[in-house]
Amino acid sequence: MPNGEDLEAWPTSELNPRAFNTMIPGRVFGDSTAQIESLSMSRNGQMTIVSTISDQVWLYDLEKSARARTVWCEKYGAAHVRFIVDAKTAILASTKGDHRISYLDLVTINYSRYYTGHEGRIIGLHTSPKDDLFLSISEDQTIRFWEPLKEESLGTISLPSTAVAEFDPTGSIFGVGCGGKLRLYDLKSYHYGPFLSVDIPTDDWVAMRFSPAGDTILISTNTDKLLLLDAFTGAIKHVLQGHLNTTRLHLKGSFSPDARYVVCGSSNKHIHIWSTETAQIVHTFERSPHEQIPLLVEWNPAFISFLSAGKKLVLWNPVLEDMEKED
Repeated sequence: MPNGEDLEAWPTSELNPRAFNTMIPGRVFGDSTAQIESLSMSRNGQMTIVSTISDQVWLYDLEKSARARTVWCEKYGAAHVRFIVDAKTAILASTKGDHRISYLDLVTINYSRYYTGHEGRIIGLHTSPKDDLFLSISEDQTIRFWEPLKEESLGTISLPSTAVAEFDPTGSIFGVGCGGKLRLYDLKSYHYGPFLSVDIPTDDWVAMRFSPAGDTILISTNTDKLLLLDAFTGAIKHVLQGHLNTTRLHLKGSFSPDARYVVCGSSNKHIHIWSTETAQIVHTFERSPHEQIPLLVEWNPAFISFLSAGKKLVLWNPVLEDMEKED
């Protein structure tokens, strides 16, 4: 990490606006020459993997602030890369050919398994937080469920249109956003349909995230609004505003590990942090190393740190001396 400091120097118990005031771009990774389209962090917060629109995959060691691996995926392409369980394996969707999902060994850089069945481009991959189950979302208007050791899908949900989806923190429930509705399913009985279906007054969803406690859902949209929904009733708790999205970009936000904050980029390249209690912006980073708009901003799940991704990948972390002055 910058200045020889370890990730452990930034425990999430210190997460507050004072820490935000001290945060800087501690490391800028400029390996990619194309827009980063997906980003996944390991559960211990020490590794991240990204894929770009030019079919590159980059693996980074955040503890060492260094690039660990590069994978070129010219044959099938690469999108929606996600770690599976640990940081030694990953799944990624093809952008060419037969709409396959590939299982990648990040130690040997070999593909050990392929998953086929979708008839349209895959637009999302999401892994269960509790085991190695994962789901895929496709333009063929289906969601499929998979286990890494089985190349055939475990089941399929057909939908009236394309969707966004995500597992809750328990891995036993998943949410689907489709056609202006929030649908919640029990993983063990999803074939009976959703146990909750609620109309939401927007169909501009680009991503869905459950809070770490599972009681709130963050909906990222291609407008200048983010929605916070009650995960038990589907009611809108807050609308987060104040960022710009003038060209309907897919700006994707995320929860802090304690769920008290949401972070998201803006079309003017600013990065905003909102309080989930008050829905007010508590900090704005107006200056960054990004030359392109950071479409993805992802909190580290274990430390006071986040990543923002345009073409460059930027690691933001607090300066400890400044934190002590703030105290």
